[in-house]
Amino acid sequence: MTLLGGVLLLAACAAPAPAPAGPPASAAPTLRSPAPTPGLCGDPALDDKQVAFPGGHGTLLAGYLLGAGDVTLVLAPQASATGCSWLAWAKGKAAAGYRVLAFDFNGEGRSPRADTGHGSDDVTAAVAFARTAGSGRVVLAGASRGATATLIAAARLDPPPAAVISLSGPGDYAGESALAAVPKLTAPVLYVAATGDSAFATAAQAMYDATPGERRKLALVPGSLHGTGLLSITAEGTAEATRAVDDFLRTIA
Repeated sequence: MTLLGGVLLLAACAAPAPAPAGPPASAAPTLRSPAPTPGLCGDPALDDKQVAFPGGHGTLLAGYLLGAGDVTLVLAPQASATGCSWLAWAKGKAAAGYRVLAFDFNGEGRSPRADTGHGSDDVTAAVAFARTAGSGRVVLAGASRGATATLIAAARLDPPPAAVISLSGPGDYAGESALAAVPKLTAPVLYVAATGDSAFATAAQAMYDATPGERRKLALVPGSLHGTGLLSITAEGTAEATRAVDDFLRTIA
């Protein structure tokens, strides 16, 4: 071997091996605003009432917006349901002069899934959208797990909502505690539950007891209806629940 060849061989052995190529950088997911769904909730009248807005943690939330007025009702659905579960009651309230925003939680209905976040983040985002879209006075209403999220959001909103309605809200759901949040509530609040829906009636009583001030109300109605069923199903307890909610809305909104 020549001297030059030996030098080249030593240099080749000493040269560091090229680093293996890493995986290509993944781009952040792009969320697409959900396109309007023809005949949403089986109602073609909603075709031009559908909305989408930024949610918490990079999500997009979908819903529908009905009516016009100085007060917006923001409606959060119960588990295994979407904003459609509120439709009959929402249409009635829109006809009565309220503006109504019903939405689907992150990853449900028309709302695409992104970061899971918390239900209360979605409620907070819905309130921000309602206020940006022109309503300074907002009343929050939630059904079952939607009520838990609504109570937690209401306790931290600044400014607070005009009022809060909980229909069959559990004290705790999916790692969030409404029972821990309600001592911070400053807005008027109504808790509604059916006595035959025993665990939720007990939760309503416990949250009522933990809520400060004189502007709290509790309506324990007969029957075993749950969540939006208290306002939308004709059965024992419907009349009492509807009256309690309507009277509450008249006093504060």
